[in-house]
Amino acid sequence: MRIILYFLIAVVAAPAWAEWVAVSESNDLVAYIEPSSIRKNGNFRKVWQVQDLKQRDEHGAMSRRLLVEYDCKDERFRVLATSTHPEPMAAGKALVLVDAPSTWAAFAPGTPAEDTLEIVCTR
Repeated sequence: MRIILYFLIAVVAAPAWAEWVAVSESNDLVAYIEPSSIRKNGNFRKVWQVQDLKQRDEHGAMSRRLLVEYDCKDERFRVLATSTHPEPMAAGKALVLVDAPSTWAAFAPGTPAEDTLEIVCTR
């Protein structure tokens, strides 16, 4: 029973233990990645990201936590899972959870996704 309790505590506290590194900033948000979470599979990379919003969104969120997959060869990305949170750095109980992949998308120049692609794909 204690092992299960410790596991649940570790899962809930995991975002607080992460070593987040700022990779981009726009007028709307600051984007972070957790470098130790980068997983490589051929031309593809998966990485956990946090987006801190500069203003609370219409649903009360101040941050988003995302698992993003990058196609380094074709320079595109998709979100595999996401959650929104009421506090910065994905803190607080998740407001919305989505566990379904988005469609592949191209990068708009100068966006956090483009900046992250460059960092993730060169590791």
